[in-house]
Amino acid sequence: MTRAQAILPRAAYRPMPFNDRFGASVGPYMACLDETGRAVIGLQIGDFHISPRGVCHGAVIAALADLQSLPASYAAGVLDRFTATVSFSLDFIAPARHGDWIELRADLVRATRQFLFTQALIVDAQERPVARTSGVFKIDPHADEDPRMVVNLLGF
Repeated sequence: MTRAQAILPRAAYRPMPFNDRFGASVGPYMACLDETGRAVIGLQIGDFHISPRGVCHGAVIAALADLQSLPASYAAGVLDRFTATVSFSLDFIAPARHGDWIELRADLVRATRQFLFTQALIVDAQERPVARTSGVFKIDPHADEDPRMVVNLLGF
């Protein structure tokens, strides 16, 4: 399976148009709104994501977990600001394997004027937990030129 052959579990998934080399190289990430209106980010595990142990590399899971600020920003209505990761914790629960589809399901716990507090689960297509994570993200005090920057990054 190549990186271009993603099997999407939800028809609503759209590619996330990352314009940075890191995000583009670790992906391709996909995003959609679930039935509750929450932004969800998905990734299919391909050859590029596999560690020498034969499972998804932990750094790939960590990179996906770090994206929880985007669904949280969307939920908070902070659509014109980047966020910087202040901290996040990550607990690995089970391995993701080649061909698995994994989803980041982030929840906004609290939003203040300066920070977003989040928690998330990363699950496989059978709803089995792969990892759990929480994070704190600082909201950039300066608005981006694009008032819908977060929506555009999510590909909506």
